[in-house]
Amino acid sequence: MTPILSNNYYVNFQSDAYLKLNEFISTYKPSTLFILVDENTNSHCLPILLQEIATPITIEIIEIESGEENKNLETCTGVWNALTELGADRKSLILNLGGGVITDLGGFVASTFKRGIAFINIPTTLLSMVDASVGGKTGVDLGVLKNQIGLFSDPEMVLIDSRYLETLPKRELRSGLAEIIKYGLTYDTKVWNNINEFKELNINELVPLIYRSIEIKNEITTKDPREAGLRKVLNFGHTLGHAIESYFLEA
Repeated sequence: MTPILSNNYYVNFQSDAYLKLNEFISTYKPSTLFILVDENTNSHCLPILLQEIATPITIEIIEIESGEENKNLETCTGVWNALTELGADRKSLILNLGGGVITDLGGFVASTFKRGIAFINIPTTLLSMVDASVGGKTGVDLGVLKNQIGLFSDPEMVLIDSRYLETLPKRELRSGLAEIIKYGLTYDTKVWNNINEFKELNINELVPLIYRSIEIKNEITTKDPREAGLRKVLNFGHTLGHAIESYFLEA
């Protein structure tokens, strides 16, 4: 699959993405390679990633607790402390391996640690592949208010591998499919029509829809990177969804 250029970085796909990852690591020569995970991606996704990384550089794993309730400054402080204790410097590289919580929080942590170190997003959920992985938004929640603290900061690259979707329950796949439906309703009727032809939720059939969804979000965010106008179409369904999520976070 052809890589998608988004601002100053590429979204790379499937097995070719690991070739690009290893090329970047070889060229960038990070002092230490950190992988940020939660307990789920540590168990189910990290083994896949470690098999694909070819480098003699020291790899350190930092694990946080999963869930939106842990997407906060307290968790960031824990990761910053771990980076410090493990000797991270401005030449370190962080791989964010997980869903939207990991990529949002990990991008924010990397962008603020020592005034910014390099990071790469490796989304492992369908929702994070078609939403959080592209567009340059990073951040965390402030109490029950979603994404109140953050900044725009681009990764060095994004890596999409559909094998990670095989580790997910059907409910998580349906959650991500809802985001793809949004693109079909707001931007491209062909996406909507393709979904209507689904007989069952099949990962192989999702791959071209993932690609098209990333294309759509990239088209929008490159035209309006700071959400001054057009990019607000991406909030379709999110405004109400975030309100519901905030309510239950408080509860």
